[in-house]
Amino acid sequence: MVDGFSSTSTDDVIEEKNSEAGPYRWVVFSAFVACNTAGFLIANTIGILLPSIADDILLTPTEQGILSSAPFWANLTLMVVVSWWTSRYRPKILVSITMLLGAIFLFVQGWAPTFLALFLGRLVFGVTMIAREPARSLLIRQWLPQRETNMAGGISNLFFGIIVSGGLLLTPIILNYFDGNWRPTMNSFGAFFLILGVIWQVLGRERNPVTTRTVEETSGSSGEFSLVKKAFSFREVWIAGIGFTGALMAFSSFNSFFPTMALSFYDISLGGSGLIVAMYVLPGGFSGVIVAYCLKGVRGRAPILAFAGVVMAGTYCAMTLTQSFSLLLVISIINGIGWGFFPLLYMVPFHLKGIQPREIAIAVAVVMSMAALGSSIGPALTGFMQESMGSLQLSLRIISLSPLTLVIAGILLGKKYHAVDRQVE
Repeated sequence: MVDGFSSTSTDDVIEEKNSEAGPYRWVVFSAFVACNTAGFLIANTIGILLPSIADDILLTPTEQGILSSAPFWANLTLMVVVSWWTSRYRPKILVSITMLLGAIFLFVQGWAPTFLALFLGRLVFGVTMIAREPARSLLIRQWLPQRETNMAGGISNLFFGIIVSGGLLLTPIILNYFDGNWRPTMNSFGAFFLILGVIWQVLGRERNPVTTRTVEETSGSSGEFSLVKKAFSFREVWIAGIGFTGALMAFSSFNSFFPTMALSFYDISLGGSGLIVAMYVLPGGFSGVIVAYCLKGVRGRAPILAFAGVVMAGTYCAMTLTQSFSLLLVISIINGIGWGFFPLLYMVPFHLKGIQPREIAIAVAVVMSMAALGSSIGPALTGFMQESMGSLQLSLRIISLSPLTLVIAGILLGKKYHAVDRQVE
């Protein structure tokens, strides 16, 4: 109790107001997710462009891995700081500015004459990605009741599956249109970012921003340091991060190097490898919605996480053991279904009892920083192992075991239930 207010009472105020929100809440949230997912599209399609980039500016396997992980290095090192800072600003303005800056640095990448310039362009682009992320937490608290947070995660996963898989399928086509030149392809990504920014300007709205600020002012925090300290104090946040770290290590590594392996060893074209990669991205979007719909709270997430970890590790490994295109497609689809776990981990901070909007933004930043740790070290480690052992297939085979961290996360989260789960039920 601080200044006559309790965390329970303020949460109830937000919950009551959000329960009155109309269908337009999903338009606003979907517009944000489309803008935000576009950043991940750019970050994860680099693998298809790498053969062309490597030929143009002469990259070693290690440099290719570093280049692939560059946006996630920014996430890893700056996520918490940037999220703490940008969570002060209104979502409408925050998304608009970061989309504009993201487009600018995509054009910088299209111009880059050297590895260093391209690396810096991708690194700063990663900063714009993380600066936009706190808007998600603030919009959810403005528009959605507690019972719909898992569904919000499911919709995020669905958009990720559709947009990223679509990008993986279209990027080889765009690359071929420009006669294998990666630079105009990157510039087209910049134009795509500008278009999405305009769409956000038209559709993006805020609801009850004053209420959110009032809750923060009465939350009893003794300062900004206390805000960050509170977000770091939740055990579940770190557990969710552990699960994401391993899953994203494998995901980013295969996104970066599977097209090269398929082209060099399997004689599969970039278009064919793009289809295979898309098939382990798209199904996860739909399975995530199903999982989110079935699980309104936190109970039941442990076995799903453990099962997903085993499925993903097994299928990633299987992709390094066969050259059959049709079998690779089947394996990829099974792998993609396993990605239905995503909303269960991403929405962990939203189910913590007594947590406030800016604390949620920072807690999510902690989770995604650990996810970025996996995305950053995965490609770099794979490239290093390839140079050391002389085998890309063996390197990917080793990295395919990393999603087993989901099993650990499932076991640990299974021992922890919050009162909010009983309230939801």
